[in-house]
Amino acid sequence: MKKLLYLLPVLGIALFGCSNEDEPETPQGKLTVLEYMPAPGQFVNESMTCTTMAEANAWAEERLENGNYVSLGSFGGYLTVKLPKTVKNRKGYDFGVFGNTFDGSSEPGIVWVSEDVNGNGLADDAWYELAGSDVPQRNFRVTYQRPATPGDVHWTDSDGKSGVLKYLPAFHAQNYYPAWVAEATYTLSGSRLEARTELVGGNWVNQSYGWGFADNMGSDAAKDGSGNYRYNQFELDNAVDSDGNPVRLAQIHFVKVQSAVLNSVDAIGDVSTEVCGFKIF
Repeated sequence: MKKLLYLLPVLGIALFGCSNEDEPETPQGKLTVLEYMPAPGQFVNESMTCTTMAEANAWAEERLENGNYVSLGSFGGYLTVKLPKTVKNRKGYDFGVFGNTFDGSSEPGIVWVSEDVNGNGLADDAWYELAGSDVPQRNFRVTYQRPATPGDVHWTDSDGKSGVLKYLPAFHAQNYYPAWVAEATYTLSGSRLEARTELVGGNWVNQSYGWGFADNMGSDAAKDGSGNYRYNQFELDNAVDSDGNPVRLAQIHFVKVQSAVLNSVDAIGDVSTEVCGFKIF
């Protein structure tokens, strides 16, 4: 299995691809990446030379087509896609999001959905969060600062706190700040989950959350016959508005996955949601 692998505390982390046991499939047509805007992270700018948003979108789209991971970086980083087919609100789960999680390696992403009400294909209608087992801190904002040279990325948040995303040059020596962001700082916002990064038996692990999040070993994770993770499953019935009130959606056309945790430790760096593809039921 190609997955995110946590090593010993002094070794950092290595990221491999996604499982091929159940390839992300969109048999009804081609998935389109509308916007790939990660937060800074140790896998951002790695194996890519994008200098514009259009190039970054094309890179992410090709990665997903080939079943490879797209990293969203630290808190607030997101990927917005137009699905190749309308997702109808049916009984039970409606669609899936592939990640690369396993026990002890959950890096949850909040999933947002939208319907193309105005029919222009631009994902500019209302967005709704799919609620999960943990109620997040909504409307949380983080501003990231580009370092002068590759190194720790400093941040400040809407609660008045500040910190850094750790730089791990022995494993990922590139600049972690997205190369296609021209500004010296940029701000990302969304719903935040509390970190569950813990030191267990001498190893750092990212503990799982109950359900309702991408790239998370939760109770909604579809598994193969050997119990290996395949993807997380989502219901449109769990849609809520910006105040957390339930919203009834008959169908959706767009999905956005947003990295939900702001946390970084010396040994393994930042917690970053990875997306490998989407599945329409």
